[in-house]
Amino acid sequence: MKGNRYSYMMMLAHVSCDINQGALIAIFPFMVSQGILNYTAVGGLIFAANFISSVVQPLFGYLGDKYNRPWLMSLGILMSSVGVSLLGFLHNYWAMFFAIAVGGVGIAVFHPEGGRNANLVAGANKGTGMGIFAVGGNIGFSVGPIMAAAIIPWLGLKGTALFFIPSALMAIVLLTRIPALKRFEQAAEEKKVNSEQNGGLEAPAREDDWPAFGKLTATLVVRSVIAQGMLTFVPLFFMGILLLPEADSSLRLSFYSVSCALATFFGGRWADRFGFNRIIRLFTSCFVPSLAVFLLTKSILLATLMLIPLAFAVNGPYSTMVALGQKFLPNRIGLSSGITLGVAISLGGVVAPALGKVADAYGLMSAMLVILAAGAVTTILAFLIPKPREAKAPPVSAPEENP
Repeated sequence: MKGNRYSYMMMLAHVSCDINQGALIAIFPFMVSQGILNYTAVGGLIFAANFISSVVQPLFGYLGDKYNRPWLMSLGILMSSVGVSLLGFLHNYWAMFFAIAVGGVGIAVFHPEGGRNANLVAGANKGTGMGIFAVGGNIGFSVGPIMAAAIIPWLGLKGTALFFIPSALMAIVLLTRIPALKRFEQAAEEKKVNSEQNGGLEAPAREDDWPAFGKLTATLVVRSVIAQGMLTFVPLFFMGILLLPEADSSLRLSFYSVSCALATFFGGRWADRFGFNRIIRLFTSCFVPSLAVFLLTKSILLATLMLIPLAFAVNGPYSTMVALGQKFLPNRIGLSSGITLGVAISLGGVVAPALGKVADAYGLMSAMLVILAAGAVTTILAFLIPKPREAKAPPVSAPEENP
């Protein structure tokens, strides 16, 4: 079984799911401009997409740990496209709310099972595997708005139906790969049993480390606030502080987004090589000085270049944290994936809009200073995350003496 090939398959599955989330952000402005929605309605639909997903995602992770159901990934991807693909055909607000809520449930169905299977196909290289899987989310969020911006001016709002196509194709691919995915799980179980029977140390810890997982989740939540804040305020900073035109500022955001995707990919690989905790602490420690230089410089070139270390400081440890969470909860990998890939990110998205109120009340630089302070908190929390517990070999009994 070629695990690396399946890791990239899981990445594409993640792309096909998160394309739908990314597209929503780009579709709503078209609906507002045509008088179909107002800003309050948009806020309600965003709530339906994110909050409902974050609430039910741990439940599906918990169920996934008890019952191996790889087909749930296909179901989740199909459901995630429902809200987007039907949006252009609906005119009743509550029908839109329901469709987008179904899409949010689909996202909640996919991520725990996707994270669990990405862990299995990664083999020993958990950091690399989760990095490949996580970067699929970055790509999906980036491709979704591009597709929406190309499709809707061409076909109108009913063109949203096209979003169902990539989801359906990926769902079919995953269904055909179910036997192989089950073999990965079987191989992992056999390795675990053989290691335990031989008294080896390769078996994962039998007990879940909830206190360590709690510290990791807290770090992820604060990091998510930072990530959402940077995506929101990077282009505004270039426009409002460095006085760049809107188009040039948007290009800086694209440059930052690409850097974030690369950081997610390479962060997992470096974690396998240099250690999970070391990579998390190194990257998070770089955020505050990098953002300080970014805020203090008056050079557009230097500010643009500083987006690279900022992207690595924010996204470099992300996939590593997801993989480390699975190490902290070795008996509940699906639940761990549901929380680290879903709940922690959604909570950050709920808190992040408060930064907009800070910017409105006290200025853009004040919001950036709040992000700077959040970066300092993340650094402290990162150093509080312990290393995973080592599995202990069973005691070796003394040989019996012959009478």
